[in-house]
Amino acid sequence: MQTRDSRFQYKTGMPHTQLGLHHTENARLLPNRGELLYRLPHGGVCAEIGAAFGDFTGEILEKNAPRELYLIDAWDTPRYQEGLEQIRTKFRGAVDSGRLRIVQGYSTVRLAEFPNSFFDWVYIDTNHSYETTLEELSISHFKVKQDGRITGHDFCTGNVIDAIPYGVVEACTKFCKDFHWQFEYMTLESHGHFSFSLKRL
Repeated sequence: MQTRDSRFQYKTGMPHTQLGLHHTENARLLPNRGELLYRLPHGGVCAEIGAAFGDFTGEILEKNAPRELYLIDAWDTPRYQEGLEQIRTKFRGAVDSGRLRIVQGYSTVRLAEFPNSFFDWVYIDTNHSYETTLEELSISHFKVKQDGRITGHDFCTGNVIDAIPYGVVEACTKFCKDFHWQFEYMTLESHGHFSFSLKRL
């Protein structure tokens, strides 16, 4: 576990980007990420980046009804390998039909392999570090369509139970400023692990 000093150094070492009003003025609040799924492009091609045990996968299939859903995850520990088997069992029909596609490997490697302008939207939920999240966002900029969306989980300062700092907020703000994106939706769950949705300016 990180020490208090190492957590402090990690958080203070991230850039703190000042956004303009044009990055935020059109954003709307939603009560939860399930509601967000109803507002993302339906019937298209999307990716859940960091699927773990497939807890959100079922909601995506039910509420967003994508034509193709790609699950991109390393599943590289015994615990998460159990999650992969759980996904294959629970969603066997969708896997067999080709509607649900499993892509095993590190997000920044496997996501980069897709053609540009491939996805209608992506949902990022991996290790929540500043470095990885910014790289995932930057790659997604090219991989989603011009009118596509980049969404993700854990738009918060960290996991307060395990004292793990996150860099999602800092990565999103820097990305929006550098790549000319804006916030479209934010969720407001009571547990404090919010989701975000971005679209191009």
